[in-house]
Formats: sequence, structure tokens, C-alpha cells
Amino acid sequence: MLIPGQNRLAAPAIVETPPFEDLLERFKLTVVDAIAAEDPALAAEVEAALANEAEVATKLLEAATVILQTQTRHYNEQIQQMLAWWAKDSNLDAKVADLGLKRQTVDEGDPDAFPPVPPEMEDDESLRLRYFLAPYSFSNAGPQLAYRYHALTLGNRPEITVDTPEEGVVVVTHRLPGGSAASKVKDALGKRTAPGAVKVAVLSREGNGAPSAELLAEVESYFARDDVAPVTDDVTVSGAEILPWSCQAVMWINRGPDISVAQADAVKKVQAYADEQHRLGGHVETTMLAAAMHNAGAVRVDIATPADALVADDFSAPYCTGIDIEVRRL
Repeated sequence: MLIPGQNRLAAPAIVETPPFEDLLERFKLTVVDAIAAEDPALAAEVEAALANEAEVATKLLEAATVILQTQTRHYNEQIQQMLAWWAKDSNLDAKVADLGLKRQTVDEGDPDAFPPVPPEMEDDESLRLRYFLAPYSFSNAGPQLAYRYHALTLGNRPEITVDTPEEGVVVVTHRLPGGSAASKVKDALGKRTAPGAVKVAVLSREGNGAPSAELLAEVESYFARDDVAPVTDDVTVSGAEILPWSCQAVMWINRGPDISVAQADAVKKVQAYADEQHRLGGHVETTMLAAAMHNAGAVRVDIATPADALVADDFSAPYCTGIDIEVRRL
């Protein structure tokens, strides 16, 4: 399965954007043919003029070509917002609603504060991941990805009971839990460790990712329901093992950029990479750290720590404890 944030997928060119030269030539031919239908002599003069790149008419057609190319690319961007892999914000909200999902509230905020603190909502990548995992919820948590889906959506699935209070009457009750801990789960994984035994690891959004006892209890309670995990599975829940690491490096830049600006940009880009890899099975590559610093303007990088790549297993997650980047000029 392709997983958003971990796998890359080339954006589709649903509406093909013609090459500039080809499109410009089509414009010229269209103009000349239209004029030739009424005045062949004038058409010959226009054709000769359009062969000269300095002519105003040629410049106008070149501008029209660029406008049409830009419009075509814009169409592609709009169409991509209908596809879950690329949709963002409210477009993604509308797409995931097809499977009965909605964006979770990570923090309720404080509407009574001054100024009011708005609620913190689930980010696009987390919501997108739950959307692609949702089909695995159509059955009990048997497949590995189904376990992951259920662990990421705690409390969003109602408990269903069926009663027959009298002959000929069937009452189906959908009872939603009063409050969900799912918004506190950043990542989760269920994996078979022995015949009939499944281990579910949980990574929290709080702190370094180690889940609280309360969160683990919520997960255990959820998987104990008889309509979630198969009755043949003995499910155990544990917190993810946190693998702390830090980045210490020296980067050299050319003369010109301000050192403090370059340093802040480098720290921001390295932190973004660290946040991306703060997941179960994440890995920290020194080459990617160097690439982040090069993107911030470095022409040379010397990384002291980590000395080697850090690769987490399915039940552990890397966590960056600090970033110390010294910037020097060549």
C-alpha cells in the first residue's frame, strides 16, 4: 500500500500542457489561416511579420501562449484537489467525508480567553493517512493496516448493540463514546508477534511521543471490544520505544547571506525533516540532514551527530532532542 508522507507519487497531468513552441506555432497558423480565408495577400504579410520575434503581433501571441499554459496548469491543480492524495484543507475535508471521516480536534482551544484561542485541528497529512487506511475498517481489525486504522481512530466508531425487546421488533443502537483519545495518537501499528498474538504500539502527539498511561488504557479498552479485534487475537498494547537523537553540525555558506538568517532557515528545515521521521519505523539519514542544510544555502556541511543513520523498527520512533548548527563563511 502507498502511504502518504512515506511514499511519493508523481502528480498526474490530467490536462496536458503543450510545449511553448508547439502552442505558439499553432497560434500563428490559426491566425494566418483565418486571415487567408478573406485576404490571402494580407495573410502572407502577417505570416512574414509573425516570423519576426521583434514584431508586436508576435509578442502578443507569445503572451497569449504563456497565459494558456498557465491556465492549463491551473486546471490541473484544481482537478488534483478532487484527489485525496493531493487535496488540502476544506477540499480534503470534503473528500474524506465520502468514507464518513472528519477532521479531529487535537486541542479544543479557549474561546473565553482574550484574545480567543482557536481550536487546533488535525493536520492534512494525518487526515489523509486515515482516509487511505479507512477501507481496512470495513472488517474487524484482522489485517495489519486494519489494526493501524483502528488505533488511529479510537472512539470514532460507534458501539453497536442489537436487542429484540419483543417478538417481531429489532432495536439497533449506535452508541458513540463520550470523548475520544484518537486525537492524541500520532501513529500506531498492530503486528503479529506469535500465533494468535498481536502487539499494538502507540506513538503519542505529546512530548517525545511516549503515550501516557491514560492513553494506553483507552487503546486497550477499545481493542477489548468484541466488535473490533477478532476473538482469536490476543491483543497487547504498549507505548512506542522512543529513540532520542540530536543534530550537531557545521555548515559553510558563501559571502552575502546573513549568518543568523541562514542558521534559522537550516534549523527550520532540519526540524521539519525530524518531525516527518517522528513515526513508527522512521529513519534518520545523515544525507537527508545534509540536504536540508544545503537547501538552506550551505555549500559545505560537516555533521558531527548523528554519526550514522538511525533506523527504527516497527515498534519504535526516532525523536529529535535538539538541533545545534554552527554557520561559518567560506
